[in-house]
Amino acid sequence: MKYRYNLDKSSKKYHCPNCNKKTFVRYFDNEKKEYLPNEIGRCDRENKCGYHTAPKGNYIKTYEVKYTTPPPISYHSYTLVSHCGRNYKHNNFVQFLKNIFTIDEVKTVILKYLIGTSKFWDGATVFWQIDNNKNVRHGKVMLYNIKTGKRLKNASGNAFITSVRSLLKLNNFNLKQCLFGLHLINKKASQTIGIVESEKTAVIMSLFKPNYVWLATGSKHGFKYEMLKPIISYNIIAFPDKGEYNDWQSKAMELNDYGFKIKVSRFIEDSNHVNGTDLADIYLEQIRTSKKPKTVTTITNTSTNFSRVKSITEAKIKRMMKKNVNLLKLIDVFELTDENNLPINVSSLKD
Repeated sequence: MKYRYNLDKSSKKYHCPNCNKKTFVRYFDNEKKEYLPNEIGRCDRENKCGYHTAPKGNYIKTYEVKYTTPPPISYHSYTLVSHCGRNYKHNNFVQFLKNIFTIDEVKTVILKYLIGTSKFWDGATVFWQIDNNKNVRHGKVMLYNIKTGKRLKNASGNAFITSVRSLLKLNNFNLKQCLFGLHLINKKASQTIGIVESEKTAVIMSLFKPNYVWLATGSKHGFKYEMLKPIISYNIIAFPDKGEYNDWQSKAMELNDYGFKIKVSRFIEDSNHVNGTDLADIYLEQIRTSKKPKTVTTITNTSTNFSRVKSITEAKIKRMMKKNVNLLKLIDVFELTDENNLPINVSSLKD
């Protein structure tokens, strides 16, 4: 049986007249070989929108849209956050950080992200998701290797990961996740936001590059409108893990149509690292392959003019470029400086 009207069978999607999401499928007139007006169609977000205006015969029938108010978001008490904010000697991730950064730097980042410790697994870490209104939405519990900083896995190959709500058996807890570190945007409204996938990477990058506000999606699928909506007015640079660039770039283009200002870095994707490598992995690799440079540069200040000899940093970078040809891109993306906080002479490195 042939129908005069049917929903478009192609992959084309339009902005819904009800929720304004690009999830709207229009009706097609098979007799006239043309689409019906923009408002005639169905929103694919049926459980969240429900808009559906359908043609019938020679007239248009509009279905009533029934909206059911979702249950309120559940929150954890700050008492839990405070209770977990101790026993850092038995926190593998914190002890890993102490092998790389100073005690003061580690203390600062613990307070910044309110990193917690869990006794569920010996050495486990709690990453709290606290939204921009200071509500504690979620607590992710993970176990890391104290020496490598990598996630530990059990005999079946599954990572040690659970949640506070699961451990407390909060069956009626209505979870609505947010970006890890979202509570920090209230204090850093003028700064650029760096988006990464894992909480660990956000914490580590906040130590390597503190002039960015580092947030994490918690998973590769967390790079989406619902999660990023609170930071729509900020300048955002996204750093997807190796192998995820195309997905994040496609999503960023869609989000920018809604008013976001997102740039997706190709730095990791263009590197020679294996899939799954993240930004912190690359920074940590540089730490392992080179010692912190000593200051041997002479700087003389005459009025506003500075003269200097080539820094030890630039010399080391030139040697490291033999192993990582994308190092110059890293310097360019983050506007890195040498040991004297002066711009690195990229042109001399190309010689």
